[in-house]
Amino acid sequence: MPSEEMMVTTAIAVGGYVGTKLFGTALASMGDDINKLYNRGRDKIVDAATKKVDNPEDGKTVNLRAARDVLWNGAITEDEVCAEYFGGMLAAARSEDGKDDGVVHYVDTIKAMSARQLELHYVIYKSWQNLLNQKIETPINVALSADVQKWKIFMAGLELSARKLPYDRDLTVLHRLGLIQDFRYDNHAVDGKNLRYASVTPTTFGVMLFAVAHNKMEAWRNFGAENYESTSGIASLTYFADSLEKLCVASGMPFKSEETK
Repeated sequence: MPSEEMMVTTAIAVGGYVGTKLFGTALASMGDDINKLYNRGRDKIVDAATKKVDNPEDGKTVNLRAARDVLWNGAITEDEVCAEYFGGMLAAARSEDGKDDGVVHYVDTIKAMSARQLELHYVIYKSWQNLLNQKIETPINVALSADVQKWKIFMAGLELSARKLPYDRDLTVLHRLGLIQDFRYDNHAVDGKNLRYASVTPTTFGVMLFAVAHNKMEAWRNFGAENYESTSGIASLTYFADSLEKLCVASGMPFKSEETK
């Protein structure tokens, strides 16, 4: 971690007299605060990772490079969603010989996302997994893009907003990172009633990130047949569906197709 002296020196070099006057005292005391926050965040990540390991006596060893990246990038926060994802990365960084650092790429992805963007990714893929669990007669190969891109997940905009997920902004970030194929947010208005909604098409990489967050990296292809549970208490969405019509029904909203409006 950066020392207090380094922080103050940086402030002086960048801001000169005014910068030192404005921020010097704060930066001088910030080092101890960051260290305390880091320790709390580190412990939260380790606790989350421990809950994701099925067999603590399996003899596996964590890769030091991956562990360093996870803790360095994830510990300066106390957000439960961040602990979920970074904890999953730390658990997934364990291998027989401790040499497998394949999780580093996923760490690079999640460190580029805000906590709310991570939560948006979580509820999208948890919703899709729930939908796939309901359609066990229709197997899907999540490693095959042609299978994955047949799907759309529809979510109620009001519920996303109530969870403080700015989907109209953050879906663009998920798209840029390859976590969704495409997206749309719109209003469905019928008989004076209005339903704000968002729809997305998932991606294989989005599935893989969701799997790694649950320490399921080696079994990510089974995503559609499993039911991942959050160890940090992240709630699933209440309203979601694989079509706008079904979302309207679930939300108690009349549905009328574009052709019949």
